Amino acid sequence: MKKFVFLAFFGLSCLCAPFAQAGFVSVKENKSVTPVKNIAVSAQIPELLQGIWQGSDRLVLFSNEENDFAVVLRLFYGWYDDRSAEPASFSELKSRDRNDANSRKPDNIEVSYKTVFENTEKSAGVYELVIKYPGQKETYSVPVCVINGSIYTDFMIRDSALLTDFGQSERLQEDDTLVGFWRSASNADGIKISSPIYEKEVRSFYVVDSGVYHIRYWKSGMDYTYEKATFSDGNQLFSVDKYLRIGNDVYQCTTGRSTKIRNIEKSPELPQNIVFDSENKICAFGQPYMLKVPAKDGAKAFTEIVAEHNVRRRDPPKPLFPPSQINFHWKEIDELRMYLPETWTKRNLDIHK
Repeated sequence: MKKFVFLAFFGLSCLCAPFAQAGFVSVKENKSVTPVKNIAVSAQIPELLQGIWQGSDRLVLFSNEENDFAVVLRLFYGWYDDRSAEPASFSELKSRDRNDANSRKPDNIEVSYKTVFENTEKSAGVYELVIKYPGQKETYSVPVCVINGSIYTDFMIRDSALLTDFGQSERLQEDDTLVGFWRSASNADGIKISSPIYEKEVRSFYVVDSGVYHIRYWKSGMDYTYEKATFSDGNQLFSVDKYLRIGNDVYQCTTGRSTKIRNIEKSPELPQNIVFDSENKICAFGQPYMLKVPAKDGAKAFTEIVAEHNVRRRDPPKPLFPPSQINFHWKEIDELRMYLPETWTKRNLDIHK
């Protein structure tokens, strides 16, 4: 029996030897995959983010002095500033108010930064805030972009992630047209003092001369790669990123291992209210999330803005029923009422008391 097994194994080895010498390997070994580049995390604040930013309901500080991060919430319809999150050193500059509107101690939120993409002029960029909230082990990522002194939370980057991740931005189209793939790079609802809410689906665009293709991506549990997916329109074939890496999440546009995108929608033009950077490499949608406060920076200026804002007092509300300016002559009215028939009984009772 042992002799038979040995002969069978020897024969099989001889049969496989020519194929091995001819260079036949498994599909897994022959598959070339570009390694994914991990974006470096830095405690240094990017230059475009430095300063004080003002939104409709908050102030945010990215200080280049001590790399401090602070958030002020504007409560009571914007009439009161609550220093909700700040380093302990801020209390040395100016003590916090103690009232029913704020907490006893501010949150000390730790933030580090990832530079996802910047245009060649360094006039616009996409960044991820890696936020660690007190009392929580995990970190949260909030993607933001800066264009023309404004922060946006809904935006896209032009061209494939493979090009931008490996520093090949010069391969991006430099003409004035917008033709090409625009991949979504945002999924968080804002810069908060608590964990953000993330989108389950995001959209990307492929712009051509005849219109705009809308590509839907949904949250996925797959590993992130630079794999491509394709869709067609007549005789035209278009290639886009199959996966999007946004913060800590991965999104995909096809089911399973498939690389063919189905049910593509097309519109005649881009949506309204879009802002582009000077090189047409980043686009943002809607109104800015925050605007930069000019000529203001640092913890001292930040606390002074809060103090000046809280000094204001709102005018008392107008009365629901405005007071009348009519002058009633009550003495004359009382004298006339004595001669009314309905007052006779009362007068007679008063006389006989």
